[in-house]
Amino acid sequence: MAQTFLQMAKEAMAQAQSISAEKAIAELEANPNALLVDVRDESEVAVTGLGTKAFNAPGRSIAWLADTDTDNDYRTPELQDRGRRILTTCGMSPCYRGAKAANLLMKMGFTDVAYVEGGMAALLAAGLKTESPTRPSQAIEIGEAQLPGS
Repeated sequence: MAQTFLQMAKEAMAQAQSISAEKAIAELEANPNALLVDVRDESEVAVTGLGTKAFNAPGRSIAWLADTDTDNDYRTPELQDRGRRILTTCGMSPCYRGAKAANLLMKMGFTDVAYVEGGMAALLAAGLKTESPTRPSQAIEIGEAQLPGS
């Protein structure tokens, strides 16, 4: 049966653990191992900056970045510890992309994941400090024909 965007968003958010923006900021400040995974695309990050202690993994790239396959040239050390506290965020409410990312990471074996309710809009309103990305985006920029397993 076909679903609307709002139905898909509600389903994804119901499957994932959530955390308020205020609690997320407190966790990021208190836990040196916590990581904010921002799944917004490069143009969205350019507008607000990237949150402190944040890693940008836009769109589908999070799956390759978090993969444990040693033959995967795209995997990143920030997303190899399956016990690491990971908070995911997207642009705003409903935080569909953040919830989808949290669900995907849980399927990949991460054990301590939550998405931020209200996304980056809520984090900024709650006082999250941001910085301009100092390095090129970590986004994987490859064509469909080059994707692993294609």
